[in-house]
Amino acid sequence: MKDYNMFMEDLASPKPAPGGGSASAFVGVISSSLCSMVISLTQGKKNYEAVQGELEKLSQKAQDYANQFESFMEEDENAFNAMMEARKLPKDNDDKKKHRENEINRTMKVAISVPWKIAQLCYKTMELSRRLCQIGNKNAITDAAAAGYLSNAAIESVLLNVKINLKSIKDEKFVESEKLKLRLFMENAKDIISDIRKIAEKELAI
Repeated sequence: MKDYNMFMEDLASPKPAPGGGSASAFVGVISSSLCSMVISLTQGKKNYEAVQGELEKLSQKAQDYANQFESFMEEDENAFNAMMEARKLPKDNDDKKKHRENEINRTMKVAISVPWKIAQLCYKTMELSRRLCQIGNKNAITDAAAAGYLSNAAIESVLLNVKINLKSIKDEKFVESEKLKLRLFMENAKDIISDIRKIAEKELAI
């Protein structure tokens, strides 16, 4: 279990890492934990007998997601630090310059891959949130929907790190591929959050 008090202290410190990526993963922990709460509030309850088997499977998913998000908090910080170390490499001759440039590109691609892992897991958490809005305890629908809203915010936040790092990568094919991936991913995420909003607003008669 991560020491969240220490994480928050580090996040508020002048250190550049942990930053937005790790914070987004932390939001993922909160979101998946909210899903676990909704599941717990639905298990064993009258009128929800038909979904008890599915809830058991969803409960395991929610816990697995929380654990993965915790590991991504540290992974994102490590990826950023590695990228910063690459920038400190010597560049006093052509060979060293080339090595430094290669290391910067390599570590930046890793620094892009971790936010993608976080975003993809947030997407799965949004799918879980949507399902819980459909079958979960109606008294906890605001919590189920909040999990989806938080996951969506984390997606938008963490993918900012992908966008800013792409600006410094010289591999044009890689950059174009990532930009297309971003557009498609955000369109799909928009569809899910729209579903969650519709289900919640219908239930709340807003």
